[in-house]
Amino acid sequence: MSAAEPFDPGPDGGHGPGTVISFRQGPSKRRRRRREDTVPNPRESSEPSASPQQRLTDSVEARFLKCGRTLTDPDTAEAYQITLDLVNTMLAGAHVNGIVDDEQRRELHAMIDGMKAAPGLL
Repeated sequence: MSAAEPFDPGPDGGHGPGTVISFRQGPSKRRRRRREDTVPNPRESSEPSASPQQRLTDSVEARFLKCGRTLTDPDTAEAYQITLDLVNTMLAGAHVNGIVDDEQRRELHAMIDGMKAAPGLL
């Protein structure tokens, strides 16, 4: 059964074997085929005088460039922001459930907010 086909639970209510979704690790084949020279070169290393925020931005962008993406692309930057919003939501849930205390939540939230600034600093 393909993922596009509707699932019919059948007479047993759907408790039988189901569809397995593969979560591959690493970049997809589509991204691997992308030519390296079409991706801007990341800064090799931040200058020692660069701010911690700029060094973080350079590090995040270098990771995206390694995967054939860039945060200067509006669609990629938007997906990045959505993902970080979801991480903040998960963090709030961890706080509510007592996994992290208030101080830890504030510290982690500040770190995530720092990461959210990256696309605007490129």
